[in-house]
Amino acid sequence: MERKPEEALDALCAHYRVERPALRIGLPKGEKRALGCYVHRERTIYMSSEEYMFDPYVLIHEFYHHLRHVGGKHRGTERHARDFALSFLRNAQSGDGRSDGSS
Repeated sequence: MERKPEEALDALCAHYRVERPALRIGLPKGEKRALGCYVHRERTIYMSSEEYMFDPYVLIHEFYHHLRHVGGKHRGTERHARDFALSFLRNAQSGDGRSDGSS
Protein backbone atom coordinates (compact mmCIF):
# COMPACT_ATOMS: atom_id res chain seq x y z
CA MET A 1 0.00 0.00 0.00
CA GLU A 2 2.83 2.35 0.85
CA ARG A 3 3.72 4.70 -2.01
CA LYS A 4 1.00 3.20 -4.23
CA PRO A 5 -2.29 4.77 -3.08
CA GLU A 6 -4.11 4.18 -6.38
CA GLU A 7 -3.29 0.46 -6.31
CA ALA A 8 -4.22 0.25 -2.63
CA LEU A 9 -7.57 1.88 -3.34
CA ASP A 10 -8.18 -0.53 -6.23
CA ALA A 11 -7.44 -3.50 -3.93
CA LEU A 12 -9.71 -2.18 -1.17
CA CYS A 13 -12.56 -1.63 -3.64
CA ALA A 14 -12.11 -5.09 -5.14
CA HIS A 15 -12.08 -6.69 -1.70
CA TYR A 16 -15.22 -4.87 -0.54
CA ARG A 17 -16.83 -5.01 -3.98
CA VAL A 18 -17.57 -1.33 -4.15
CA GLU A 19 -17.16 1.34 -6.77
CA ARG A 20 -13.84 3.15 -6.59
CA PRO A 21 -13.88 6.72 -5.33
CA ALA A 22 -11.83 9.40 -7.04
CA LEU A 23 -8.62 10.37 -5.25
CA ARG A 24 -7.40 13.97 -5.24
CA ILE A 25 -4.68 16.04 -3.59
CA GLY A 26 -5.93 19.24 -1.98
CA LEU A 27 -8.90 19.75 0.28
CA PRO A 28 -12.28 20.92 -0.96
CA LYS A 29 -13.49 24.42 -0.20
CA GLY A 30 -14.36 24.84 3.45
CA GLU A 31 -11.93 22.20 4.71
CA LYS A 32 -8.75 23.65 6.11
CA ARG A 33 -7.29 21.49 8.83
CA ALA A 34 -8.14 17.89 7.92
CA LEU A 35 -5.46 15.49 6.73
CA GLY A 36 -8.03 14.01 4.39
CA CYS A 37 -11.77 13.99 3.83
CA TYR A 38 -14.41 12.11 1.88
CA VAL A 39 -17.06 14.06 -0.04
CA HIS A 40 -19.94 11.65 -0.62
CA ARG A 41 -21.70 13.82 -3.22
CA GLU A 42 -18.61 13.58 -5.39
CA ARG A 43 -17.54 10.10 -4.25
CA THR A 44 -14.07 11.56 -3.82
CA ILE A 45 -11.35 11.13 -1.22
CA TYR A 46 -9.36 14.34 -0.82
CA MET A 47 -5.92 14.33 0.76
CA SER A 48 -4.54 17.58 2.13
CA SER A 49 -1.09 17.04 0.62
CA GLU A 50 1.01 14.56 -1.30
CA GLU A 51 2.56 13.52 2.03
CA TYR A 52 -0.81 12.25 3.27
CA MET A 53 -1.62 10.65 -0.08
CA PHE A 54 1.02 8.08 0.88
CA ASP A 55 -0.15 7.63 4.49
CA PRO A 56 -2.01 4.30 4.66
CA TYR A 57 -3.87 5.27 7.84
CA VAL A 58 -5.38 8.41 6.27
CA LEU A 59 -6.33 6.59 3.05
CA ILE A 60 -8.00 3.68 4.88
CA HIS A 61 -9.75 6.08 7.30
CA GLU A 62 -11.28 8.00 4.40
CA PHE A 63 -12.07 4.78 2.53
CA TYR A 64 -14.17 3.75 5.55
CA HIS A 65 -16.38 6.81 4.99
CA HIS A 66 -16.75 5.83 1.32
CA LEU A 67 -17.57 2.25 2.27
CA ARG A 68 -20.29 3.40 4.67
CA HIS A 69 -21.78 5.75 2.09
CA VAL A 70 -21.95 3.30 -0.82
CA GLY A 71 -23.26 0.64 1.55
CA GLY A 72 -26.29 2.82 2.28
CA LYS A 73 -25.33 3.30 5.91
CA HIS A 74 -25.04 6.61 7.68
CA ARG A 75 -21.79 8.43 7.12
CA GLY A 76 -20.08 6.70 10.02
CA THR A 77 -18.33 8.32 12.91
CA GLU A 78 -14.74 9.45 13.13
CA ARG A 79 -14.22 6.96 15.96
CA HIS A 80 -15.42 4.07 13.79
CA ALA A 81 -13.27 5.25 10.87
CA ARG A 82 -10.25 5.46 13.19
CA ASP A 83 -10.90 2.00 14.63
CA PHE A 84 -11.40 0.51 11.15
CA ALA A 85 -8.10 1.95 9.88
CA LEU A 86 -6.13 0.95 12.97
CA SER A 87 -7.54 -2.58 12.95
CA PHE A 88 -6.87 -2.94 9.23
CA LEU A 89 -3.26 -1.83 9.61
CA ARG A 90 -2.73 -3.97 12.70
CA ASN A 91 -4.02 -7.04 10.84
CA ALA A 92 -1.87 -6.25 7.81
CA GLN A 93 1.23 -5.91 10.02
CA SER A 94 0.59 -9.14 11.87
CA GLY A 95 0.25 -10.96 8.56
CA ASP A 96 -2.83 -12.85 9.68
CA GLY A 97 -4.22 -12.59 6.16
CA ARG A 98 -7.31 -10.66 7.10
CA SER A 99 -7.80 -7.48 5.16
CA ASP A 100 -11.34 -6.68 6.22
CA GLY A 101 -10.46 -4.41 9.11
CA SER A 102 -12.09 -6.76 11.64
CA SER A 103 -10.34 -7.68 14.86
